[in-house]
Amino acid sequence: MKNKIIICAVIFCILATASAVFIACDNSGGLDSQSGTDKYGRKFGSYYDIDEYESGIYSIEYEIGDAGAMGKTMIGNYCYQDVKIAVSEDSITLTFYCKDKTFSDVKLDGNAGVSVEESDMYGYKFDIDREDLNEKFSMTGYVSMMKKDVAFSIKVDLSKARLIG
Repeated sequence: MKNKIIICAVIFCILATASAVFIACDNSGGLDSQSGTDKYGRKFGSYYDIDEYESGIYSIEYEIGDAGAMGKTMIGNYCYQDVKIAVSEDSITLTFYCKDKTFSDVKLDGNAGVSVEESDMYGYKFDIDREDLNEKFSMTGYVSMMKKDVAFSIKVDLSKARLIG
């Protein structure tokens, strides 16, 4: 009887640990949309092709490339799966978000991003050119646990831009 109780306790601890790891590795973005519509009548939270409009703030999923399986997993665990792209008549900015400071000092094409904090997210903001939106972005980030920079790329799917502001 005593062994059964110990086995049940061990199984409970394993399940609780697995649940905690699953929750901690949740990779859903923290970019929430407003409610209502914008000046073009577009509904916040809906998907739009950003090339059709001159302004807006979008949440866009990206695909990780140019990294090994371990690098992709690390980026997936420590960074949000969406980037924010803010489009105005004059400029376009891309913000890449990390969940904590374990993954930091993110650079795009060797240029350091401007560090920003929003809610529980740490981000790195970059000015980009409109014609570069269809290309993959070469990036690096410092992984504090490994004490080294990790190189990777991201590619956004502009046809799946979710309007958030």
